[in-house]
Amino acid sequence: MVGAPGAGKSTYAKKLSKIEDAVIISGDDVRAELFGSAEIQGDWDAIWSRIDELVSENCHRNVILDGTHFRKEYRAEAITLLRSYGFECIEAIVVNPSLATCLARNFTRADRNVPDYVVKTMHETLQQEVEEIYSEPFDRWSFVF
Repeated sequence: MVGAPGAGKSTYAKKLSKIEDAVIISGDDVRAELFGSAEIQGDWDAIWSRIDELVSENCHRNVILDGTHFRKEYRAEAITLLRSYGFECIEAIVVNPSLATCLARNFTRADRNVPDYVVKTMHETLQQEVEEIYSEPFDRWSFVF
């Protein structure tokens, strides 16, 4: 999954997981598990280590990595992880509605609101890189608006 906070990634991932019989590995869920709340950013190495463990435990299934992956280096890190466990078909699902939509959805979240300036920065960064996703080593690309 690729997209700014409030884009609808988790909602889409839940629907897709039922269709594809896939397990969702979510950075938010990992932060909640490790630190007691998805709002606590915590130690990235600890978070990534747990994500790695979860991918390892589920490498025989379809996996959806639910996170922003809004920067090229974050997507590359995810691809490297998945390839290391033998995943052969890796798809970038880019959920990319307007900034206004992301901000509105983020505002109405019951569980966690990301500061507006963070949503804006992540959305802007993704817009600058979105065309480059086609040149990244994904096997397939899907765009959802």
